[in-house]
Amino acid sequence: MKTSIKKPLYNFAQDKIQKNRNGGRIKNSALATRLYEEFHFGKFDLTKQLLTFSLTDILALTKEVQSSHGVDIRNDPYPVKEDRLTTAETSRNEKENSYAVSKDFVLINSLTDINVNQTCHKISPLTSLGMYIKAEEIKSVEHSAIVIVENLTVMANLNAVNLASIETNSSPKNKNIDLSKALWLYRGDVKVQQTTSTSYQFFRRFKGHIPLVCFSDLDPKGIEIAFTCDADYWLSIENTNEIAMELSGNEQEWYKQGASISFLQEKIITTPNQEIACWHKLFENLLTHRKTLKQEHILKHNVAVALFELS
Repeated sequence: MKTSIKKPLYNFAQDKIQKNRNGGRIKNSALATRLYEEFHFGKFDLTKQLLTFSLTDILALTKEVQSSHGVDIRNDPYPVKEDRLTTAETSRNEKENSYAVSKDFVLINSLTDINVNQTCHKISPLTSLGMYIKAEEIKSVEHSAIVIVENLTVMANLNAVNLASIETNSSPKNKNIDLSKALWLYRGDVKVQQTTSTSYQFFRRFKGHIPLVCFSDLDPKGIEIAFTCDADYWLSIENTNEIAMELSGNEQEWYKQGASISFLQEKIITTPNQEIACWHKLFENLLTHRKTLKQEHILKHNVAVALFELS
């Protein structure tokens, strides 16, 4: 039976998780006790009156809340609002306590046609961001993979993604993933009115049925996004030397991503050596150069990309 989590406890847990992404300690309180008793979250040190929790506890809670509420407690706001049509049934102000209309929709695109629900839909011959589709109406996806992308620029420039080297350099496991025939999905904005939760829910719904790929910025946060969205693969640059490409201006983003760096370092420590995927080599290069590349840089400089297995 799925356990429901109330908004105060949800917000309390989210605050503690966001401040301690790999685990930490919480002073004993009524909410901490409820989190421990209702969700078996962490372990209590009765002597020090502290609730200690690990990354494993975070992932278990995330999975349970995802199952019961359809949101990621690490990032998504508590789902309390109704759609505007539901609100309009009883209220004169259809916007009151209603979420944005766009919340029910996902933005999808393809290099060829959109193939969903056993039906082929032609894409616009003009340059476009793709098609906004009500997520719940998509029951099946007939593509080689689903690729979730971090930045909106990618959606309008799919033909600029240099996929040429993937087929020749892929491992046997991902040899048959033809990203030229993939469905590309925009993850959404981090702003409340354009929440990412619907895209993530849609993406995860097809886990185990179709390869899931995350194409994010080449930075620690981008790799963390790949892990936390439940992707099977991370799509990033093939040649690690490209990390140090000459670009004007000072590096800013790297020094804002300490939490993501710690998350990945802990990920490597807690993963058996035989299961560490090749993504960590790229991460080690990032640590060496302390530079980041955005998806826009990858596209504009025609940098070849490759698939990295996530474990």
